[in-house]
Amino acid sequence: MPTGSARYERCSRMNGVSAHMSEIGPDGEAASAASLGHLSASGSGSETSSRNGEFDYFYRTFMIRLVAFLMWQGAPAALASDLAQDTMLKAYERWDRIQSPEAWSRRVASRELVRAFSQVEESIGELALEPTSLLPAPDEAAEWEDTQEILHLLRDLPARQRQVLAWTLDGYKPAEIAAELGLKAAAVRASLFKARLAVSSKMRDREGD
Repeated sequence: MPTGSARYERCSRMNGVSAHMSEIGPDGEAASAASLGHLSASGSGSETSSRNGEFDYFYRTFMIRLVAFLMWQGAPAALASDLAQDTMLKAYERWDRIQSPEAWSRRVASRELVRAFSQVEESIGELALEPTSLLPAPDEAAEWEDTQEILHLLRDLPARQRQVLAWTLDGYKPAEIAAELGLKAAAVRASLFKARLAVSSKMRDREGD
């Protein structure tokens, strides 16, 4: 997770982009990603316009889904927002070389989440993250998280089970998940089975209260 000078550099680059973008609205969609053109880009004129248009559509339709994907794996909303922004910046810089943007972004963001979890000594949930254009009020986001039933159901699952279930919730089949994560399909199915059993048990317990 970006800290110190690394976070400052990343935020500075994103602020340079945001200076030419409309504010992100309550639905989490940016008005335009075309201003990212000041970063490294191949081609010019119509090629650059087409490139920016494609990325703009991808950003608008996938950004919030990526945040949710990370939250299903255990990231608080503030951290998920931060990592998703980082991933989108990387995706733009590599846009011409990425074959499957959604799968690529999920892999990259998931790796960064694992790195964030492994690099901090305190609880991720206790980290004080700075407001961003995507998430201007992290404290309010934490309150929102408490109202989301699915996050409560997934909260106590082991990391691997949460990861596999997050990919499943995004429409991937066990064989596809195995290919993306470098696992055996049987291991993915086993984790998914255990996750579903645990979630079903939690739901029965809640219904019985």
